[in-house]
Amino acid sequence: MEESFKRKNRAEKIILWLVFALFALYAVSLLVPFVWAFFSSLKTDDEYYNKVFALPKQWLFSNYLNAFKEFKVGKTTFVEMFANSLWLALMGSFISVMVTSMTAYTVAKYKFHGRDFLYKLAIFLMVIPVVGNLPAMYRLIVSLGLNNPIGILVLWTGGFGMNFIILHGVYKSISWTYAEAAFMDGASDTRVYWQIMLPQSLPVLVSVGVLSCIGIWNDYTTPFLYLKNSPTLALGIYQFDIAQQYRSNIPVYYCGVLMSVIPILILYCCMQKTILTNTVAGGLKG
Repeated sequence: MEESFKRKNRAEKIILWLVFALFALYAVSLLVPFVWAFFSSLKTDDEYYNKVFALPKQWLFSNYLNAFKEFKVGKTTFVEMFANSLWLALMGSFISVMVTSMTAYTVAKYKFHGRDFLYKLAIFLMVIPVVGNLPAMYRLIVSLGLNNPIGILVLWTGGFGMNFIILHGVYKSISWTYAEAAFMDGASDTRVYWQIMLPQSLPVLVSVGVLSCIGIWNDYTTPFLYLKNSPTLALGIYQFDIAQQYRSNIPVYYCGVLMSVIPILILYCCMQKTILTNTVAGGLKG
């Protein structure tokens, strides 16, 4: 009995080590492209093409300073593309989270005709391919003159999607007792939402907001379709890469790529625990 128990423990340890080794290998495979891009960003053009996998002879950190001058798409500089990305990511995620929060709260807590239909509609819309309504959406946005950095925020104000499912579960799990007491004291629906429900859901709202911010920052399709005159970093990097077919400036390209990743990487590392804890909890409740 004792011997079979030892064999079982030994087998479990071997399996755990194998799983750990696979995850470690996977992690390394994700890091290798970034390490290679970092070394490439410190080389000259000639050195990059002649010694692709070698370490740089001179560590040209000045390439990162040059990127602010040379990383351009048309007349749009790297700083302007960074500002466009920052504006869309912050404002788009804020508007999206607030509209989704109000929608999820209304559907979760108020009884009205069509409530169940709205919830099922939210789930149904998630399975429709984006390309399915892309032509109609493009015609609508352009016809309304919303193809600009301010008007395009309308695209991220939709109250449905995965964020809706998460927040619906959160509001469904929040006790209605405090709200009923507030109604008895004469509080309005708006006051109950802002002063009672919103503070209780704030941790999950922050997590959902961070994920939305990352998604908008990395979004390429929307700027490509509607913001060609005001490119973001995601679009600018692609267009700058295409331009390298006609002029060589690869180290500056890698500098731009790495600098565009840093803000989101810092944001995710700082909020990782909050995101994992609150989004999982919100998705499981209700």
